[in-house]
This record gives sequence, structure tokens and C-alpha cells, in this order.
Amino acid sequence: MRKKLFAFSVAALLLTGCTEKPNDLTEKPVDFDKETPREPIVKKRDETFVADPATFHFTADWLSDSAILFVEKDEDRYLVKSFDFNTGKTETLHEESAIIIELLIHPSKKFILLHTSDNPASAKVKILTTDGVLQNEIEVASTELAIEWNDLDPSLVLLTAFHQDWTYDLFLFNGEEGDFGLLEIEDPFPKWYGDKQIAIGDVENHILDGGQIRTYQPLNGAWDRLDLEGVIYFDTFEDSLLTMQMADGETAVYRIWDLEGRLRSEWTLPAISNYSEWVIPQMEWLSDNSLVLFAPTQAGQLDELTAPIRLVKVVDGTIEEIDANHEPGFIRCSPSGQACLTGISLETIVDMKEGKKNNWLRFPE
Repeated sequence: MRKKLFAFSVAALLLTGCTEKPNDLTEKPVDFDKETPREPIVKKRDETFVADPATFHFTADWLSDSAILFVEKDEDRYLVKSFDFNTGKTETLHEESAIIIELLIHPSKKFILLHTSDNPASAKVKILTTDGVLQNEIEVASTELAIEWNDLDPSLVLLTAFHQDWTYDLFLFNGEEGDFGLLEIEDPFPKWYGDKQIAIGDVENHILDGGQIRTYQPLNGAWDRLDLEGVIYFDTFEDSLLTMQMADGETAVYRIWDLEGRLRSEWTLPAISNYSEWVIPQMEWLSDNSLVLFAPTQAGQLDELTAPIRLVKVVDGTIEEIDANHEPGFIRCSPSGQACLTGISLETIVDMKEGKKNNWLRFPE
């Protein structure tokens, strides 16, 4: 069933840069191990990758605590590569003839999801192991595609296929079972909350006033509503739910909840708006109760901000300042959480203990 676009929140992320039926399974999926390997942080970060701006496509994420995945174009092919800044070694993991639009790495660091397309009216989604072995491939009719990958179970993927008239279809793909079907949910941007249910925003009045959060369990079709009001923004990671609500016009309250609705932590930050909506800080989860984010130092309108933006880490509700004046961009953190990539091209490595910065990626002058 094709639905009209409805969104819980269209709030912009604070100070970021310029972002049918499935095919047969290529082979039986591997056993999706949910354990996340943790590697010791590599202290040396001296090697730099010099990129050709004519062929460099984008930086994706960390593959390990010393290796970063990125995409380059080589004539008529797109290459998924890793660069190890400890050794300076570059390795090609996968090649595609179609353009790679998006590359996601599962938190387990065992699987990669590629969103590719060689047709403006359709997309292909591929799930591979991190050494390049194809597990699943899905083709979806769409002009734009939103992807929500389950943090706990890499076989579960939500795909929102937008069409030229901005109607959309929401699909659930289960790679373990080989199932691919429509979901009747009136929100194009649902989020996984654990591995059994999906969280959906429900706004009845103005988006500045926020709304509620409903949950849906695809296995049994059960709906529920969380005991929360005035939620401006929410996000999830594994079995944690982050909510943002307004204490007043200048203060935003952030809370992290578990699956049973118990409060894990709480903190406040100055609130920023762009007149028509609240502006959400760019953030990255480290664990079920810790995040890294860009934090404003004063409340106000986005186009009137003069105070610097801080890079902070929040652990159990306690805010730790990493950098008092950080350049805007995106955030991607290493598996251990001891280093993060920031910047428009994710070109800067920030040591999360000492706050030191250096660039792993450089473009010739």
C-alpha cells in the first residue's frame, strides 16, 4: 500500500555538512553473531591517506579501531576500500559497477550494507560480510531510499521506498528467513527498539509541541503507546531509547530509557530552533547509555548563534567536554569509543580521552 509522507519530526541535525520483490538470496546467510568484537585502541595515528578529489566518493565509518572504510570511483566502478592509519595500508574489499549511494557498517563490525543504484527509479541493497562475501541482495522500486538497520540483529532491515510523487512504501526485510514484505505503518522513518519492536512518532498538533511514541511488533502485529508526552525527537540504539523534550523555551531535556520504560540517564542542554522547528544536535551512540554529540553553549535561534559549539561525551547522564570549540560536521566513533571521526568529510580523528585532533584524510592543495 502506498502512503503519503508523514514524519514525526523534520528537525534538522545541528551543524552538519552538505546527506517489489527481492531477488533470490545469493547464498544462505551466515550465522549472525550478535557479539561485538572489541579491539584495543591503537595509539599510533600517524599515517595519512592522500585522496584524489576527482575519484574520492565519501568516507563511510570505522572498520576497526585503526581502519576506516571509504568509497572511491575508478573509471566505471565504485570501490569499497579500507585505510589503516597505523600501517598506512590501503585494501580494496569490494567492487560495484553501480554507484554506491550509502554504505553502513553494522555495530558488530561483521557486516556491511550497500545502497546502490544504476537506475533513477530503483535501488539495490546488498548485505556483505566485512571481507566482501555477499549474503543478501534486494531490489526495491524507489527514487529515494531510507534504511534502518537493526543494531542487535543484522538480518533485520527496514526500507522506506520513496516515489517520485513522495508517496512511500515501507518494507521489512528478514535475511534470516528470506522474507520481504510491506508494513502498514503511517510513518516513513520508524526506528528499531530492541530486536522485536519498532518505535514510531505520533504528532497530533504542531511539531514544536512534540508528540508521543508508539511501538509496533511485526511478529504479532501488536501496537502499544509509551507513557511519554511532548517528545520533540527520539532515537534508538539496541535496547535503549533516547528522547528529547522541552523543559522551557531555552532548555532541552534528554533522557535514555530501557525496553521496560525505566530511566537510565538524564541531562539538559541549551535549546536551539530555526523558528519553525527545534534543531537536534548531531550525535553518535557509544553504548546503550553513552553518546558523543555536538552541544550548543547557549540557547537561541540557529542563524543568530555566536557562541562556539562543543564536542562532548555523555556517559550515564554526565557531560564531559572533549573540545570547547569544534568545527561542524558529522560524527562516527570507533568500536572502542576511544576515537571519533568528525568533519564534513569525516577527515579528522579526535582522541576522546585527550581531545587531540589530527587528519587521516588529506586532499592535495
